[in-house]
Amino acid sequence: MKFEIDTSTINQKKLNLLPAFNKPETYSVQESPGNGCMLDPPGYPTYFTQNVYTAHGDAPAEGVQMIIFDRVVEHTNDWGPKTYDEYRAKIDKRLKSLWDPLPLDHPRTRAWILSLYTYFKHCYADDSNTEKSLIYPVPSYKLKQFNDDERFSEEWRTAEQESIRIANKEIIDYAKSIAIPENHQAVRRIRKFYPEYEPEESLIQYAPVHHGNWWERHNKRPKPNECPGQYETKHPVNGTWCQMCGWREK
Repeated sequence: MKFEIDTSTINQKKLNLLPAFNKPETYSVQESPGNGCMLDPPGYPTYFTQNVYTAHGDAPAEGVQMIIFDRVVEHTNDWGPKTYDEYRAKIDKRLKSLWDPLPLDHPRTRAWILSLYTYFKHCYADDSNTEKSLIYPVPSYKLKQFNDDERFSEEWRTAEQESIRIANKEIIDYAKSIAIPENHQAVRRIRKFYPEYEPEESLIQYAPVHHGNWWERHNKRPKPNECPGQYETKHPVNGTWCQMCGWREK
């Protein structure tokens, strides 16, 4: 069964403001749309983009790099004398301007939200740390361990164990201070697209099991016996469960 592609999340008026793509005869475009769309909300423009290739199969050295519905969304003119982060921010801003978001309570958006809480289980953003991420409860490998040595005295053991206890308490107390709902990575990701979103503490405490993706570009969740699979992988995508339709092996 072929599922209808839902393009209602793309703002047609704003799309029409982008330059039209006139494909050179020797060029080709990416067959299966979607670039950098991992963890983006359902219907986001990144699910519809297509890269442009020369006759040699690589990106043009100059000219159109990526299109969306035959409109130019990335051109080498966008590069300019900028850092990569500045260039990326420019393209991201352009893509976001084309997006008409589904409501937060839409079934596809809810499926996306649930999946994010599963994907980011126990993960929090730590803005003051170079690693930028923190796991809570703190895993044992992050804590200091006592390694006994029979060559040393009992006094050493007592002092060493106390030192480790204090150090671990500091690690745990710090992690606990960071592990608030507003810093949960799922919440951070959702608020990037839906700033008004309020954290759901029940989902932080009990992340749902894998239940299926947000159906990418499809307008409804496929039934297991009709599931087209995902990323050129047939149903069930993950073997014992399918992240496209949510089927799970009993």
